[in-house]
Amino acid sequence: MMKTTSRIIIADDHAVVRTGLQLILDETGDMEIVDEAKDGDELLTMLERKSYDLLILDVSMPGRDTIEILKEIRERWESLPVVIFSMNPDEIYAIRMIRNGAWAYINKETKPWKIIEVLRTVIGGKKYFFPHQADMLAEMALNPGKADVLPHNLLTDREAQIFSMLASGISKSEIPEKMNISIHTLSKHRNNIIKKMNVSTNSELTRYAIRHGIIQ
Repeated sequence: MMKTTSRIIIADDHAVVRTGLQLILDETGDMEIVDEAKDGDELLTMLERKSYDLLILDVSMPGRDTIEILKEIRERWESLPVVIFSMNPDEIYAIRMIRNGAWAYINKETKPWKIIEVLRTVIGGKKYFFPHQADMLAEMALNPGKADVLPHNLLTDREAQIFSMLASGISKSEIPEKMNISIHTLSKHRNNIIKKMNVSTNSELTRYAIRHGIIQ
């Protein structure tokens, strides 16, 4: 009996990440990256033309927000499992992505053997949550109002992404290029973040992020 190889598409704007995952999965024999996309629009075009067993989706790509892309995928390709691949902190993004239909959220620093385990679990039809992610989900289920009163949970998905970058020390000149937005748009988002978080400086954002375990 022939062994079935799962067809995977990856969407990530960094070639080194796509190549690294390809090398990891080449060793498995049961998973193969058959297509690569550099941004959301290219990804959606590929999904219209071909079918896949799994999508690995980077959380921060140029152009359209990843949450928007994920929502559209859930509407148009409901049965396609999506695994989010990210360098961003779980506390900011994991629950947001899971709420919007992601089957798993993997940090890019995860060991290769664990990445393989997660992908096989998802391809097998099950969602995968790391222990700390399961704890966050359980806390939200048991105390639905508690998490919502924390200032960072009042941010929109795009504001949360910018908050994470500002708190991590990424300069205001770098963020527009990374997110494909204008300086003016960044300023509007930053003003909203400052207001919702009730702070006045980026240093205060950093201290808040450290206090709540959002950055180390």
